[in-house]
Amino acid sequence: MMPEISGYVLVILKVFFLIGIALYGAFAGVLVRQEQLMAGVLEESFEPMLRMLVIVHLILACVLFLFALILL
Repeated sequence: MMPEISGYVLVILKVFFLIGIALYGAFAGVLVRQEQLMAGVLEESFEPMLRMLVIVHLILACVLFLFALILL
């Protein structure tokens, strides 16, 4: 038999998961800023592709947070 987990523990776990996903979103935002700073210093041929990947990463991190907020 499995021991039951109380409702308070589940709420605390959900809050911790949401905080962790929010921190991941903040990290994605920092990546966007770092890419902007790098683009100002270096002139590379793959810069538009890198910028697109960084922005897509930020958008997906925000979508992940919204999904977690809705589902949890």
